[in-house]
Amino acid sequence: MIATPTGQGGRGGIDRMTDMTVDAIMAIPGINVTIERLVTRGQSNILLSPFVLGRALIRLFVATKRQEVDVVHICLSLKGSAYRKIIVAAVARFCGVPYVVHVHGGGFDYFWLTIGARLRVAVDRMFLASKKIVVLGRFWVGIFSGWLPETSHKIVVLPNATPGLGLANEPSEDGRVRVTFLGELGRRKGTPQLMKALSLLADRLDWKATLAGNGDIEATRARAQSLGLADRITIPGWLDSADTAQLMRGTDIIVLPTLIENLPMIIPEAFAYGIPVITTPVAAISEAIDHGRNGLLVPVGDIEALAEALRTECVLATQLKTAVDELRREA
Repeated sequence: MIATPTGQGGRGGIDRMTDMTVDAIMAIPGINVTIERLVTRGQSNILLSPFVLGRALIRLFVATKRQEVDVVHICLSLKGSAYRKIIVAAVARFCGVPYVVHVHGGGFDYFWLTIGARLRVAVDRMFLASKKIVVLGRFWVGIFSGWLPETSHKIVVLPNATPGLGLANEPSEDGRVRVTFLGELGRRKGTPQLMKALSLLADRLDWKATLAGNGDIEATRARAQSLGLADRITIPGWLDSADTAQLMRGTDIIVLPTLIENLPMIIPEAFAYGIPVITTPVAAISEAIDHGRNGLLVPVGDIEALAEALRTECVLATQLKTAVDELRREA
């Protein structure tokens, strides 16, 4: 059983990673594994999540009594996710089922540090009783070694990944460089800083941007209007997988100026499309981005540095387009 927030086809990175993991496991020839998603939050209103969790706990309890469960894989974020997963882990321990904790949530280190003493004991117990703790980068090895050294022997570093897509980038119809942000619109992912940085490039006519995702959609549109960028920035809201794939095929630069993160799925997905990334060196991101080779790292919250990185990548993308056009003409 994989304890995951919203289940198959869910919007978040945890569910996307879970879907790909399940698909990859089930594609192994001759494998004798059955996987069931244990949905702990659900896709409806957050107020209904206690009922969703209750149903999941009953399912887990019944399945263990029927000896249908060998291991529970707990996908962990912070805040509400942590509270729910503490209970899932407790039920697994009560039923005698081993479990693995997979730490996905960006900012979990700050959350862990600032929670109350009683909750901290419960979180620590969840980790201490686990069989393995899966983390997305070496950054987390240091965190666990410092806070729970007893868990050092069970840490497994496994960065997020995505299948190779083999999809060709589609040329820009108007020749402009296409900048894309995909994720939760709002302060946590740095979209206010991104829009301010884009406003510093308003004198350049060689770019356009798409900011797609859930979160503060209307506030982001209003901000684009106030900055005079409404005709340069498209804000479509949340996109399904087909629309996301189409957008990625028409993208030259991925930008994610996030303030709080772990290792977001958009980074390996950008690599799968061959798209460079501009982002911040938060948590495990700096382990995935080799500055100057597969992307650029800018300091958190530094609008001037972000604007300069965008300017640099726009110039490089334009030069690359010119070179490709010349090769096509020669061919």
